[in-house]
Amino acid sequence: MASPILEMKGIHKRFPGVYALKDVSFAVAKGTVHGLVGENGAGKSTLMRILSGAYLATEGQVAIDGNVVEAPTPDKMLQLGVAVIYQELAQAPHLTVAENIFLGRLPKTSIGTIDWRKAKLDAARILKKLNFAVDPSARIDRLSVAQRQMVEIAKAISRDARIVVLDEPSAVLGDSELENLFELIRTLSREQGVSFVYISHRLKELYEICDDVTVLRDGQVISSEPIAQTTSADLIRKMVGREMNDIFPGRVAPKQNIRLSVKGLNRKGKLKDISFDVRRGEIFGICGLAGSGRTEILRAIAGADPVDSGEVSVDGSQLALGKPRAALAKGIGLLPEDRKTEGLFLDQSVAFNVTISSLGELVTSGLLSGSKEKGIVSNYISQMRIKTPSGATRVRTLSGGNQQKCGIARQLSAGTSILLVDEPTRGVDVAAKREIYDLLVQVTANMGASVVMVSSELPEILGLCDRILVMRQGEVAAILEGQGATEEAIMSHAVWN
Repeated sequence: MASPILEMKGIHKRFPGVYALKDVSFAVAKGTVHGLVGENGAGKSTLMRILSGAYLATEGQVAIDGNVVEAPTPDKMLQLGVAVIYQELAQAPHLTVAENIFLGRLPKTSIGTIDWRKAKLDAARILKKLNFAVDPSARIDRLSVAQRQMVEIAKAISRDARIVVLDEPSAVLGDSELENLFELIRTLSREQGVSFVYISHRLKELYEICDDVTVLRDGQVISSEPIAQTTSADLIRKMVGREMNDIFPGRVAPKQNIRLSVKGLNRKGKLKDISFDVRRGEIFGICGLAGSGRTEILRAIAGADPVDSGEVSVDGSQLALGKPRAALAKGIGLLPEDRKTEGLFLDQSVAFNVTISSLGELVTSGLLSGSKEKGIVSNYISQMRIKTPSGATRVRTLSGGNQQKCGIARQLSAGTSILLVDEPTRGVDVAAKREIYDLLVQVTANMGASVVMVSSELPEILGLCDRILVMRQGEVAAILEGQGATEEAIMSHAVWN
C-alpha cells in the first residue's frame, strides 16, 4: 500500500454487554477507493462512527497523515477532512442546495448578515467542479435521491474533505445514476487525491470501483488486501465464515394453472399494453433498466397507483383496479421498494408490524387478544429466523434483512397468496439474502403462493425466477424462461429497440 492517509490502529469498542470491535486495524491509501464489507452487525458502522468522532474507541488510535488524533470529536474530524455520507441522508429538505452545502457555516457580509449571493456563487462553483448540473437555489425536497446524494458529496468537498465514507450509496440509485457516481469518485480520487471508504453489500460494485477491500466479521478484520487479489466467492466465504456456493436454493416446478393474469395494462407515460400470466407456485421476475416501468407494474396490480385501462384477474376473477382494499381481498400483498418509508412502521414493535394487517383474527369480543398476538408473532419470529430480542423490539433497531423478514411475515399473516416484492434484498447482507431467498421459495413451494419479484440484481433474477419479464421504456420487451436465460440476453432486450 502507498503511504496511508488514514490509519486506525488496534481499535476496540465495547458497549454494555457487547464487544463490537476487537483489535481492528484499518488503513486507506491516499487517492484510493477502499471497500469495507461484512454482514450486518460485523462492525462496519461502529468503525466508521469512531472515524467520524461520533463514538470514542475503548482502545486504539486514529491517525490522519501519520498524526494521531487526540480525543477525536465530530467537529475535529471534519476539520481534518473526514466526511461520512450515510445511507439515510442528513439534510434539511425545506432548504436550498446552497443552504444545505453550507449548513451551519453560511458566509457572512461585513455587517454580519448572511451573504446569500456568495453562498449561491460558491455552491455553483463546487457543483461545476463536480460536473453536477443543479440549481443552487433549488429546494432539496424537489431533487431526486441521486441528486440529493450528489449534494452531500458537494458538501463534503466544500469542507475540503480528503477522506469520504459512502455508506451503501447504491441502495437508492439506478444503474445510470450509479455509473455517474462512480465517474465522480474516479475523478475525485485520481485527479484530486480524495480517498474513499466504500461500504456496500453489492460485491459487483466493489470490483468496479475499489482498489482495496477489507472484510469484517464479528467485529474483527478477516482480511485486507488489493481487490484484484481476491474473488467474490472469497469475499463471501470470509464474510459469512463458510462456503456460499449454493446461494440460491433449489426450486420446485410451479403448477400449470394460472393464478394471476394481467392483460393490456396501460398508464400514460408509464406503462404500455402490459400483459403476462403468473402460475401457482411460480416466482416470476421483472427486470429492466431504472425507469423502465418495473415498480409501476407492481403498484398498479396492488391498486397503489391508478391505471388508464387493462385487466387484472386472480383465479379467473377480475380485480377492481386502483383499489388497494380490493387487491388485499384477493390475496395480493405488496412489499414496496422503500421498506423504511412505505413498507414498515419503524417506530413500532416487531409484533405491531407483523400483525397490523391481520388484526381481525386477533380480536375477541371487540378486544385485541394479547395471547393470540404473542403466539402468532413468536411463530413468525421462529419460522423466519427474525433476529430480535423480542416481539416488543422496535423494528428501526433491526438490520435490513430482519426488517424485510418482518414485512414478509406481515403479508403471510394477512393471508397473502400473491406476493409482490420490489427489490427484496436491497441493503441486505449476503447471509440474510440467502435466508430471504429461502423464504420466497418456501412461500411458493410449501404454501402454494405465487411471487412476482422486481430486482435490479440480475444474478438474483436468474437464480430464483422460473420466468423473467424484461421491461424497456414502459413496454414488455421479452418474457424469458428462467432456465437457460443469461445476463447478456436480458440486457440485450432491456436496451435495444
